[in-house]
Amino acid sequence: MEDREHGPPGHGVLIRLAREAQGISPETAAARMPFRFSGASWRQIEAGYRGAGTKRTPVPGKPATVANMARTVGVSAARLREHNAEAAEILEEIERQDAQQQPGMPDALRAAPPHVRRMIDAALEDVDPADRAELLRELAGDYEAVTKRRGRNTGQPQRPRHAG
Repeated sequence: MEDREHGPPGHGVLIRLAREAQGISPETAAARMPFRFSGASWRQIEAGYRGAGTKRTPVPGKPATVANMARTVGVSAARLREHNAEAAEILEEIERQDAQQQPGMPDALRAAPPHVRRMIDAALEDVDPADRAELLRELAGDYEAVTKRRGRNTGQPQRPRHAG
């Protein structure tokens, strides 16, 4: 049984596992949040605390923050409910709003990372609603071509980019 005072909360473990499965750091995940968020804050909510020793203080994470963290790394509301019912309710509402705002979103774009979807949503704000479906189909085709070219759909790891 988990030591509640010293171990991470259940939602923190779930979010960390999902993040690690994607191979991304807390800083990368935090940058994909729909609002400004730091990698340090991400780490603290995953761990459930900040500081060390006698200066260690709990950091449970606000339900809305936990919901957005889960969404960012692809954790469903159903899975989150097992560990944080209040955050799961918020995530369900986020998912409902997403579904209403993105009717006709092609599967390729729906499966894109949150930061890509946010860029698409921002671009669509200036497009005539009558032209959106056609534009989304074109974007989906382009996005699929790029992801195939980069090897993301083949299941093979990407080569790291080297600076310098």
